[in-house]
Amino acid sequence: MSLLNRELEYFLAICETRNLARAADAIGITQPALTRSLQRLEAHMGAPLFVRAPRGVELTPIGTVLRARAAKARVTLDDAEREVGQLAAGKLGRVRIGAGPMVAPVISQALLPRFVVERPAAQIQLHVAFNAELFGLIESGNLDFAICGALERPANLDFRPLLTTDLVVIVRAGHPLTKLRRPTIRDLAAFRSAAPSVGLPARAVVERILTSFGLGDRPHAVETNSWEAILDAVGTTDLFSLAPRDQMLRQGWTSRFATIDIPEIDVRPTTGVLTRTDAYLSPLAARAIELIEQAFAERVPDNLARKSRGRLAAVR
Repeated sequence: MSLLNRELEYFLAICETRNLARAADAIGITQPALTRSLQRLEAHMGAPLFVRAPRGVELTPIGTVLRARAAKARVTLDDAEREVGQLAAGKLGRVRIGAGPMVAPVISQALLPRFVVERPAAQIQLHVAFNAELFGLIESGNLDFAICGALERPANLDFRPLLTTDLVVIVRAGHPLTKLRRPTIRDLAAFRSAAPSVGLPARAVVERILTSFGLGDRPHAVETNSWEAILDAVGTTDLFSLAPRDQMLRQGWTSRFATIDIPEIDVRPTTGVLTRTDAYLSPLAARAIELIEQAFAERVPDNLARKSRGRLAAVR
């Protein structure tokens, strides 16, 4: 049904048939009711819109102008109705996604190409950053949701877990630490580190652990907001850094890296879906989250991702 004013719809029906009786029959009302509608419209416009003709009615010059405008308005409103319907169904629009550096490839692979095929008119905006920036963008409403790691639920934000893993030291293949049978945190004292400049809660936790063993007073050799730069630094020097043990979050790494278990570093970050508490999620955003959750459920060994997906479905 068109959103156009009823009198204008009736007016256009008369324009198409040039006959009041046929127009009334076409739109399913009586001819007297159609005549009254036309009279109301002419009174509103302040001018006659039709004149009698041998076989019905003909448009006046003013009626011709109104017909052109009304027909254009009907097309515009019909387009708007379709667009709003598609937006409501999640077929159009924009979804703004934040991602931690390590999880960004997982998100890309979860959404592409399936999301684009399903929603060909939709737009994905993917912003990769460390946690501090993502938290601020979520709180300000500049992101619909983010997928990132966290040790605790951020204040004023909702966090639904997908994967919990532990944190390990990463070094280049052949690093001196790889030669040790049971390296400890004190063995790290001989080496400096590469770390994110801001944003990862795990960094602050590990620095507190290092400090408790007397190793926290040295600045990091490299601080950067680029995870790729951290990997380059670790892969080409004797620096170390920290990363999740889970292979899913380390996909694409080459054989130039090795992981080292340090018993004293007992940190278990959780990767999950971050949104504003009670925030509205468009159908488009909800579908993107669903695809991401499916990717975790299919590739994570435990059932945590599947449980999370079930919780999201329960609240929709």
